[in-house]
Amino acid sequence: MESFSSWVAGSGQAILPLIGACIVLLAWALARRGSMRQYVGRITLDTALAAIGLVAYALTYGFPSMSFAGVDAELVPRVWAGLLVALAIVRLIRVFAGKDSPDPGARRLDKVLLLMALLVLKIIGITWAGYFISAGLFVFACGLLLGYRDLRSLVLVAGGWVAFSYFVFYRLLSVPLPTGILLAAVLRR
Repeated sequence: MESFSSWVAGSGQAILPLIGACIVLLAWALARRGSMRQYVGRITLDTALAAIGLVAYALTYGFPSMSFAGVDAELVPRVWAGLLVALAIVRLIRVFAGKDSPDPGARRLDKVLLLMALLVLKIIGITWAGYFISAGLFVFACGLLLGYRDLRSLVLVAGGWVAFSYFVFYRLLSVPLPTGILLAAVLRR
């Protein structure tokens, strides 16, 4: 397992996401040609979510070995990745069992691309602004993107998520969440 961890920490960081992307492209191509053509969007999306979860889980093997109050650094990403994979598989089962409605006719790729851009910004934001700030802004921005216009409710939901993360992960489970370069510099002063 040590050699796998070394590989993930090195070249695996580039190869694993490429493998995940190839799996998603293969699912898309197969769904377009088969009898499930009316579900191609759902199949592709759920396969992408499962692939992201699997890649994220595998990437945790490359984390440096550090533990805080008995909880390893990879615990939270593994829990989230596992939940993501499980929920994506449940959704795929519903599609293949015929219990889900076909894809809607309107295609809103602009929103999908914006959501992906927000996710990338959140990941970058964790490094610079820390987990709590980037997660709160991400939840707020996703609400706006999905069409919710009640700003007070969006602030409450985003703040609730940050509070939940703080109390459950940081306080209860003692998981060290990243504070970010900028916030760490401000707090040192």
